Amino acid sequence: MFSAMARRAVSVATLPPRLALSGLALVGGSTIPRTAVSDVALRTGTLALAGVGMIPAAAGSILRAPRMPGSAYVSAAVSAINYQPRVRRRIEQRLGRSLTDFALESATSFADVLTYAPASLGVDFGLRTMLLRETLAARNSRLVWPLEPGARGSSTRRDPSGPGERYADRIAGVQLAAGAALATVSAGGDTVATSIKVSAPRPLRMSRESFAAGLSYGLWRTHHVAVSDPAALRMLDRVDTVLVDPSVLFDDALRVSDIREVSESDRVVVWAHAREALDAGSLGVGRHRIDGAEVVVRPVRKGLAESLIGEIRASGVAAATIDDDGLGSLRSGFDELYPAPSTPEAGLREALSALVAEGRTVAIVSSRAIAGQAVLRIGISPPSGEHLSADIHTDLAGAWRVVHALSAARTATRRGVELSSGSSALGALIMLPGVRGAGPGPVTAGSAAGLWTGYTLSRSVIQSPAPVGAPSDSWHEMDGDSVVRELAESVRHTPQRADARVRAPARFRLIRDGLSALRTELADPLTPVLATGSAASAVLGSPVDAVLVGSVLVGNAAMSAVQRLHSERAVQRLLRTQEPVARRVTNVGEVETAADALELGDVVALESGDIVPADCRLLSAESLEVDESSLTGESMPVDKQTDPTPGMPLAERRCMAYAGTTVLAGSGRGVVTATGARTVIRRADVGVSRSGPAVGLTNRLRELTRATLPASIGGGALVTVAGLIRGTGLRRAVTGGVAVAVAAVPEGLPLVATLAQQAAARRLTAAGVLVRAPRSIEALGRVDVVCFDKTGTLSENKLRVAAVERVDGWGESEILEVAARSALGSRDDRVFHSTDAAVVDAAEQALDEARVFGAADALNLVPFRSGRPYSAALLGRRIALKGSPEFVAEAGRDPNAVSAKHVQSMAGRGLRVVAVAQRELSEHDARRAAEDSEFLEQCCSEGLEAVGLLGLSDTLRPEAMQLVRELQGNGQQVRVLTGDHPTTAAAVATELGMDVAREDVVTGPDWENFSRAERRNAVRGSSVFARVTPEQKVEIVQALETDGRVCAMVGDGANDAAAIRVSSVGIGVASTDSDPARGAADIVLLDGRVGGLTDALDEGSQLWRRVRSAVGVLLGGNAGEVAFALIGSALSGESPLNARQLLLVNLMTDALPAAALAVSTPSENGSEKSEQMDTHALWQTIAVRGGATAIGALAAWLLARTSGRRRRASTVALVALVGTQLGQTLLESRSPLVVATVAGSAAALATLVSTPVVSQFLGCTPLGPIGWGQAVGCASAATLLAALAPRVLERIAATEETGTEESAEGQSTIRKIPTRTSTAYTSRTGGVSARDSVEISEAEIKEAETRESDTLVSVAAGSDTSPNSRATRDES
Repeated sequence: MFSAMARRAVSVATLPPRLALSGLALVGGSTIPRTAVSDVALRTGTLALAGVGMIPAAAGSILRAPRMPGSAYVSAAVSAINYQPRVRRRIEQRLGRSLTDFALESATSFADVLTYAPASLGVDFGLRTMLLRETLAARNSRLVWPLEPGARGSSTRRDPSGPGERYADRIAGVQLAAGAALATVSAGGDTVATSIKVSAPRPLRMSRESFAAGLSYGLWRTHHVAVSDPAALRMLDRVDTVLVDPSVLFDDALRVSDIREVSESDRVVVWAHAREALDAGSLGVGRHRIDGAEVVVRPVRKGLAESLIGEIRASGVAAATIDDDGLGSLRSGFDELYPAPSTPEAGLREALSALVAEGRTVAIVSSRAIAGQAVLRIGISPPSGEHLSADIHTDLAGAWRVVHALSAARTATRRGVELSSGSSALGALIMLPGVRGAGPGPVTAGSAAGLWTGYTLSRSVIQSPAPVGAPSDSWHEMDGDSVVRELAESVRHTPQRADARVRAPARFRLIRDGLSALRTELADPLTPVLATGSAASAVLGSPVDAVLVGSVLVGNAAMSAVQRLHSERAVQRLLRTQEPVARRVTNVGEVETAADALELGDVVALESGDIVPADCRLLSAESLEVDESSLTGESMPVDKQTDPTPGMPLAERRCMAYAGTTVLAGSGRGVVTATGARTVIRRADVGVSRSGPAVGLTNRLRELTRATLPASIGGGALVTVAGLIRGTGLRRAVTGGVAVAVAAVPEGLPLVATLAQQAAARRLTAAGVLVRAPRSIEALGRVDVVCFDKTGTLSENKLRVAAVERVDGWGESEILEVAARSALGSRDDRVFHSTDAAVVDAAEQALDEARVFGAADALNLVPFRSGRPYSAALLGRRIALKGSPEFVAEAGRDPNAVSAKHVQSMAGRGLRVVAVAQRELSEHDARRAAEDSEFLEQCCSEGLEAVGLLGLSDTLRPEAMQLVRELQGNGQQVRVLTGDHPTTAAAVATELGMDVAREDVVTGPDWENFSRAERRNAVRGSSVFARVTPEQKVEIVQALETDGRVCAMVGDGANDAAAIRVSSVGIGVASTDSDPARGAADIVLLDGRVGGLTDALDEGSQLWRRVRSAVGVLLGGNAGEVAFALIGSALSGESPLNARQLLLVNLMTDALPAAALAVSTPSENGSEKSEQMDTHALWQTIAVRGGATAIGALAAWLLARTSGRRRRASTVALVALVGTQLGQTLLESRSPLVVATVAGSAAALATLVSTPVVSQFLGCTPLGPIGWGQAVGCASAATLLAALAPRVLERIAATEETGTEESAEGQSTIRKIPTRTSTAYTSRTGGVSARDSVEISEAEIKEAETRESDTLVSVAAGSDTSPNSRATRDES
């Protein structure tokens, strides 16, 4: 590839010089701008210099020819100029960026030839080839987008500093300081020159440049995205906000999005008139009056609008826009919505200025020229074809891909920094006297790795599959025949889909997945440090040590990868449910097929009990009733029909059947309008990402890693300094320091995290809780607010008769019998309508007694259906009927028999009211009604006698009330988010034990009109939110997270999926139609068992206690090793333990014992602490463990040193060091697994030390009884010290606390720890349940002492009721 591009570049560079200098050349009849020709010529020249220069450089290197005098100085000077940011900027200001690149690259090639560095020239050749490809792509794109570079003006751009720039600035100072220091102490200038080259951050530049060049070329070559200013792509890693022009999200086409103030019967007529006006061009965007109705017209949303916003959020940057009426559900995907003043241009300009003023680095996606300081401008061409002044010219798909590159750009910078620091460190080691190799060698190798890193990252962006655009959303506005015709036309122009996917063989998939998991584990922050340490060991002449360090690194990663892969495959098996079977209608009848095999235009049959396999426009419907609660949140079933429903919201589109919903009764046929990822239920969570605080075990351990790494590296540096002070040779001192630094790195942390999380996941799976994201388990222990969806989560989504209101003369059992027989042909019949099923279940005893109708069978039935608000049955001469109260009152003999007051009272309790009536017919009318259903309907419309009222409600899950009580008792606040009516929501909350009145409920319209401050107060003070949309659920959860809460969202349907995804911990309740909720959730409660949530919360609390014990021993042991090595170096001039012995310590204590602690129950049963106290306790534990470890090893070493040789003293110290750490492991837990692991490690250590050949390899010697006695005695004493130290510290702290309380004037606070735990789960797992602590005043304690323990719990959990305060959440 590179050679072909070079030949092409040379052919371009051979244009006549006069044409090149004049700036014009004709290629295929087109004029090439002068700047493009110049850039191509310059890039070609530097590429040719690198290619040609490799020949003499390789010859000189192979033949070992002497270098020219002063060549090292030339190379160093070029490197210094090239990698000093301030110097380079000065040159660019004089020459421009292109000429500066040409001059410095040419000088670099010349210097590499002089110093015989063919490898360096080869790396440069690769990068310059990519840069030439980028330049050629830019030239070709300008032929399509005729925009001169720089047309935007330099004033519109600012170059903010990112991680790469900050690192380069720091290294520039180090480069100069190192050169100056060496110049003062070194007699030769070659060392100074080498230090300048070694410290240059060349790998960083290689990684970033190769990524940008590969991305620019691939965008044009593969996706026809024109990059007019390649420098803008170098800014991708600095972007933290994307400002989106709303106009780019919409097409020019308009649609009628809503019709208001119109009756149902006139809606279709109004919609038709509005469509005619739209087609005639007489309507624009906005609100219009047509036929007395308000018609809302909005632009049609582009298919990729949701995908673009979702990608912005997924890339980890903020999304901002100006408010626009057309945004609709897209609003929830934006972090910032700025007001739109007079014009959109002014709004965008003000929004950009505001973001820049806040210090944001902004990229803008717009179809307009917006003035301001944006570092990247993505121009979406308007339909007029006007060429915008932008850095990138594309469509929405190209904008999505550029945004997709943001995270890859940051990765390229991060890896470049890691490669630069590691290669410079290795180069500095090679410069030590007596070390073989050339200092710049590691930098060249790091540059090659950086080149490959940038290239592969850019290829991954270019090859990422394009997102699936949202399908048309107007099928409900059209009649069935029009939908069939349009779909048939669409399918005719769509390529046939492949019958089957081509899948790789199973073993290759396993290898691929295994390598992917291993790569994920090696992405840990510890990997670069350990890899550098391994290479450093090899450089310093210890290849065996390098292999050992590498083995530890890869071994831990492999163990973690195996565990991760095993867990993921187990989750996949548990989640692999049977796809709903679709009955596709063909010319030969119905054919069963898998849901994912359906295509647009297929006709499917629907029957009672089916799960709708795809989004369908109904063509026929016979008493069809569908449960859409998983999609809309409405608990009541929806009657379906075939008439168009234009301008209606999703919940009221009765001519549509949506994938994932359940057919409750009736039958129908529908034409498929969307399948798979394009269905409404699968698109429910597009445009959101987690916005809460970073949570999870991995995050906490990463923070510990960042805190301990400087100490590890600093400890190694101090050991080196101590050795030098004692007169140890430079190389030996550095070798000892490197060994200590590598040994002090807690490489066991990733393994500990993986094993602990997987063990917790297995325990929860056994308890019916499936863990899809193990990282979320620890976060469960810190959840302080739990948000519940109501329908299907707290309730069973099953109606029940909750109340019966009697009319004089009728008893409750008689009312239930009449109501039940209105839908039954005989007493043994089955019913499918949810209302009928609820009534029949409640009337089971009444039917057995049969006081009203006896054993009579129905002679005729009139079921519920659309337009018929009742069901009735003729039994002998009497009609049994149930229906809406309005219908029964209108058709009754006495209009006042159905009391409006009773109806309103029942509705005010959140009940669905059904009226029950009967009528007795004459013999003639009864015979006619038995044969004529229409006559029976006439009889039902008059002369009815009301017998009573039934109140139906959703059925709460049996464990729901207990769950809410336990959560509140544990100090966790509960929020209910539902799409149901506010009255129903308040009634359900009251039934759950929550103190909520109707006026306390916040509704969706209320929330929509709240300011940001009012929303913050609402989530603090309100517990129930009703009539909220999925977007508003997201906003409520985000408001809680922004307020500093750790929030868990529990839901079961597609309308909950977005909120589940955006919360700190997403919890899905598994049901037959909850695929979106499962897909978005971190935790899945199997079999609809919401009570398993308390088990999950308990396990989350216990997980951190387990890991904390392991981390305390692991980090404490490493701290002790560093302290012992440092003291030993100060006393003897070198570390008492060599690199192999230190690695053996880590293997004996970090790998298995710490991992065993992480999966076992700790012995400590102390009270839980807040996060701040927990962190303090952890560092205290590390200090105690580290001090005890250092004291035990140091005492043994000093004792053995006085009575033996150095090797014997080192061996005794090794045994004491390992013994002390193993003893402290038993202090943390004495579970069988931990005891067995400790015993095995001790036995392995004894075997290794006592085996002569192995002992000699490790730098040890077999010990006699005295040596073992010294080691074991010191280890035992140090372990005892570690056991006693925490108690002493606690007494000291308690004494100080008592003194502080006594000095307070009349105010004191006593810490009480009321608890409520899931005892069933505790007894099953043998763990310690989570406990919470709150601050309770003395007055509250005295009041609580007179109550029972449960009352104390409620006071502790509920004492903090003000909006501005809440109970402190404790962590274990």
